[in-house]
Amino acid sequence: MKRATPLLLCTLTLPFGSVNASQECARWGEFSTHASTKMTTLSAPSQNKLSVTGDLVFRPLLKDEKFYWLGLQLSSAELQLDNTPIQAQYYRVPFAVKIAATSGDILDYHFGAKLKPEDEQKLMAIYQQFHIEHLKQYDLQSPKIIQESDNLGRYRVQYQTLANNAIQKQKLDYTLTTQGTQLFAFKKPQIKQDLFTFKTSNCWISELQGYNNTVVESDKGDININVSQTIRYTQKQAPIPTDIALMSLPLAPAKWPILPLNSVYPKPRPVPLDNAKAFTQLLLQKDLQALSSDVLLQLLYDNQIYLSALHNLIKQGAFADKQLSRLLLMIGKSDFDYAHQLLADLYLDTELDANQRFRSLMALKYSEQPLSAELVDKLYSHIDSSELTAIDEKLARTALMVLGVIASNQTGSEFAQSLTESLADRLITTRDTKKQATLLTALGNSADPTHQESISKFLSNDDAKLRATAAQALGNMPNEISLGYLEKSLQRESNQQTQQALISAMGNNQLNETQVNKVLLFAQKQQDNTVRVAAINAAAKQIGHNQEVVDKLKPLLKQEGDQQVLRALMSAIHGNN
Repeated sequence: MKRATPLLLCTLTLPFGSVNASQECARWGEFSTHASTKMTTLSAPSQNKLSVTGDLVFRPLLKDEKFYWLGLQLSSAELQLDNTPIQAQYYRVPFAVKIAATSGDILDYHFGAKLKPEDEQKLMAIYQQFHIEHLKQYDLQSPKIIQESDNLGRYRVQYQTLANNAIQKQKLDYTLTTQGTQLFAFKKPQIKQDLFTFKTSNCWISELQGYNNTVVESDKGDININVSQTIRYTQKQAPIPTDIALMSLPLAPAKWPILPLNSVYPKPRPVPLDNAKAFTQLLLQKDLQALSSDVLLQLLYDNQIYLSALHNLIKQGAFADKQLSRLLLMIGKSDFDYAHQLLADLYLDTELDANQRFRSLMALKYSEQPLSAELVDKLYSHIDSSELTAIDEKLARTALMVLGVIASNQTGSEFAQSLTESLADRLITTRDTKKQATLLTALGNSADPTHQESISKFLSNDDAKLRATAAQALGNMPNEISLGYLEKSLQRESNQQTQQALISAMGNNQLNETQVNKVLLFAQKQQDNTVRVAAINAAAKQIGHNQEVVDKLKPLLKQEGDQQVLRALMSAIHGNN
């Protein structure tokens, strides 16, 4: 059933009407899809039925000369598997689609929560069922056959305007198959039946309905999947409720707050053991290295109220070193309030071995749920103390960098915004160069471009190491503005370490031809070899969208004597071939 479920909502690619990027063009309607899947695997048949219903909300978002964004949300989504209601909160997450202004092609997706890849695919499939932006360039008064793609492969599809001005869409046949894994090779999908009609308005689709039946079979014949699916959408005339999240989100999807993970993937209530002693004794009896991650995470989740009891055991050395290392890691990955509290308390316990305190910080960096305000204050109270020992100073710098990672884990959330603001405030106010370097790294770890201007000021600092650190931080937030800072700084930079950092950071962006040529000036033989390697590697990152870079790198191979530079050139030119 797990293999079949993504197919149920990713098989079809249906139309979407042209849009006017204004609030007035927001629309909503009743959406439903019912899919029946018959699967035979190694002669063992199985069958399931999946239904998804809800109010599908559409809202035009940010519009630019080159692209525009469309927002969608399946509000009040309800799912049934074999007529039994199931929970799938991720279906209700708002998401946005980036469309090329000229071609109408899909460029990108943005989600209002950190979703599992397979769940992103299901939301993407909802949009694909309505995508018609690419059809604006065609006259559909007579039948028009074009090629499109879905998760199964590439296919031919015919569009035609009917007498009642509705548009008919019929998928004809697959021309190419997408092979999902190396384990299974599939034949071209067979379209048994496919016919959809839809009506459009000035803003969006007002009505859509249709049916598809597709069969997928492995080359060996040991897997056969037969999917039948109906889809229906009918626009509502009533006003869209204001409490639907999509309607109050910013027009720029990058500015959307990220929903808390536990609201998207809620867990069942924990089932703890009788007391803390029973929990700690069980942990001490187990081989924590041999225990599977799922089992250990469930044990920690169920008994999270007892986690504080581990503090003294760790202090007493009750766990062998490797056992403790695994335990701290999994406590970090369990990512709930009690786990955050324990890891922070271990870090703040100055009587503990420095290595254990460091491990606690390394575990805390997995946090994808917000830390409590009280906990953040406790961390900062220690980090900002003027009476730290040499060991505490090193750990405090690590703690700052970990806070940057945590902010990156929760990009777009109010918590992440608050955290990066606190880091940026400290960067502005401190005069300690070591702390400045740490805070630059922490902000780089956060990848939050909100503070790139503050970071860029350090590109002209008298300290070359600070300039290099600022460049590395800006390299973690690639965009046109940060690239401009880097490019301008490179023109005046003479320190080789900083040049290397600036060039590497530039390479994280998509460079135009002029910028590529500027980078390649630093790949010439008169430059330091470490700088040359950085320039070659930065140029190599551009090959995916600019094959001409290979031709510009090839002349450097002639009479190259340095092995490190030669290896970088060969890797850039030939890749993994």
